[in-house]
Amino acid sequence: MIRRRAGLLNEPIEIYKVVTEVDEYGVKNELRELRTKTRARVQYNSGSRNIEHSEIVHDYTKTFTVRYYVEVEDYDKILWQGKYYRVLSIDSSR
Repeated sequence: MIRRRAGLLNEPIEIYKVVTEVDEYGVKNELRELRTKTRARVQYNSGSRNIEHSEIVHDYTKTFTVRYYVEVEDYDKILWQGKYYRVLSIDSSR
């Protein structure tokens, strides 16, 4: 029996390539170039509240599942619901 689960990829996301540019003063600027728009399954994994530099920071991780042919690299950023997420790891299991 073959089951198709494409309906789980129901969240629109954008994947951005991060490009570092150095200006005439030697300052490194991080620029984002749109790599692709696709749909993904988004799952909440964990979250915590930490204090960094006398400031409360809420850290949380999510898993974005996309189709195998979608191009994603380690330093890309993912835009979902108005927030950017870093790619921490890529599991290319089929």
